[in-house]
Amino acid sequence: MVIFAYLRSLPGLGISPGINPDIRYLSPLYLPLTGLGLYALKLIDFTERDIITSLKTLGALAVTVLPLAYVIQQYLWPSSLATQLTFLMWLSYSFLAVAAITYLLALSKRLKTEYVAYALPIPLLFSLVWESVVDFRFATVGWEGYHFWIPLVQYVWYMQYHIFPF
Repeated sequence: MVIFAYLRSLPGLGISPGINPDIRYLSPLYLPLTGLGLYALKLIDFTERDIITSLKTLGALAVTVLPLAYVIQQYLWPSSLATQLTFLMWLSYSFLAVAAITYLLALSKRLKTEYVAYALPIPLLFSLVWESVVDFRFATVGWEGYHFWIPLVQYVWYMQYHIFPF
C-alpha cells in the first residue's frame, strides 16, 4: 500500500533529492524483486560455484576498492555531498548496465555464466560505496540534525580525517 503513494515519484527516483536518500519507500518491492532475480539466475544455470565466485569477488572488492573509492571521493569533492552521490549514482547505473548486458549475453549462450559471476558484484560494490557516503558523511555533518550512529560514526569520521587531512 505504501508504494502506491509514491508512484508519481518513481520516475525521478534517481535524480530527486527528496526520495533518493530514503529508499525505504520501495521496501514492499524487495521480496518480489529478489524472487525474480533468483529466477533470472536460474535461467542461465547459475551454479553454487558461481555464487561462491560472486561472493569471493564482492569480498575482495569490498576490502580493497570500497575504502579506496570512499577516500578518493572525499579528496575530490570534500564539501559536496550531492556531487558525491550523483557521481556514484551514474557509476552504479553504468556498471548495472554492464552486468545486465553480461547477463543477456549469458542468457543467449554467447558468454559463460562465470562472467556473470564476476560482473554481478560490481554494482553491489558501488551500492556499498554509496551507503558509506550516506552513512558517514550525512551522519557527521548532522544533515537536518539527524545522526545515524552517534558516536561510532563520528569516531570513524574523525579517525579518517586524522589519517587523510584534506
